[in-house]
Amino acid sequence: MAFIDVLKYDGPNNVLVWKWRPKNDGKRQEELRLGTQLIVNQSQQAVFVEDGQIADVFETGSHTLTAANLPILTNIIGLAFGGQSPFKAEVYFINKAISMDTKFGLIPFNMIEPNFRVPIPITSRGSFAVKIADARIFLNKILGTVPDFEADKLKHYFRGVITENVKTAITKIAREQKISPLELEAIVVDISEAVKGIISNTFAQYGIHLELFNIEGIPIIDEDERVKKIVEDYQRLMSQDMEERMRLKRRAENLDMYKIERSFDTTEAAAGGIGGGDGILGTMVGLGMVQPLGNAIGGMMNNITPNVQQSIATSKDEIIKLLKELGELKAAGILTEEEFAEKKKELLSKI
Repeated sequence: MAFIDVLKYDGPNNVLVWKWRPKNDGKRQEELRLGTQLIVNQSQQAVFVEDGQIADVFETGSHTLTAANLPILTNIIGLAFGGQSPFKAEVYFINKAISMDTKFGLIPFNMIEPNFRVPIPITSRGSFAVKIADARIFLNKILGTVPDFEADKLKHYFRGVITENVKTAITKIAREQKISPLELEAIVVDISEAVKGIISNTFAQYGIHLELFNIEGIPIIDEDERVKKIVEDYQRLMSQDMEERMRLKRRAENLDMYKIERSFDTTEAAAGGIGGGDGILGTMVGLGMVQPLGNAIGGMMNNITPNVQQSIATSKDEIIKLLKELGELKAAGILTEEEFAEKKKELLSKI
């Protein structure tokens, strides 16, 4: 019978559980002797299983197998011959480090597009990271008689749980937020958080801690020409809606300008009464004040034009005042429509 010197595992990190096997694959491959060296690396546990039952668990470190540190096995097999007899047991190395980036994907399923009332096929893809939190629970519930267990096998064991909860979260959140299937990429973070909270509890029942759960995308399947047409129509409608939103935004941003123009229009209308026979100008004509008024207006025009050209009127109040004065000049017939429009445009451009 071969004497086993060292038991250890130095394989890849994506292997969650590895069953020790000697190089010579004989009938006594599970027989060990007391005095065998057991090396458990960082973030590992070594679990001894006898007759399908977990007998002992060894943490990180170097161990010499003796009756003193194998009390359960000692009681089970009744060691003799001064503690040097062989005993039969399976040894599993448990990787308790985080296993990253296990991929998953959903089979396409339909969601109703609320604007067109037609089914749109969508799918989802993502990844998750886990680590074994309780080796005893994990071995008892999942491992069974499988010698090795890679992280990728988890997605097969939990495919139903992941698929059901991702689909439920997508439909529920999309309905609550009134989101079209064509806009689901906007809620990948919300769905990731919702699903992680649910399946974390399920994983915990198997001794697994879910470190990360990430939805990477929720694309639509647009291989069907009818679906492509709906996508095109939807994008066109969204583009039109965006243009309208931008128009309203610009109007809001230019609200001050709008108020100024409205104020100016009101002033202009009020100034129209100046030229009437019963208005201020008519009264002034009767009093022989037209010539002095003309001289005053001429002087005002001489003052306004240089101010505009030299950009002296820098504040809104000054510009509003100038606009009102221009309106009065136009209403009085001093300025032509073209002159007024040119000066108005020049002043408004400075706001």
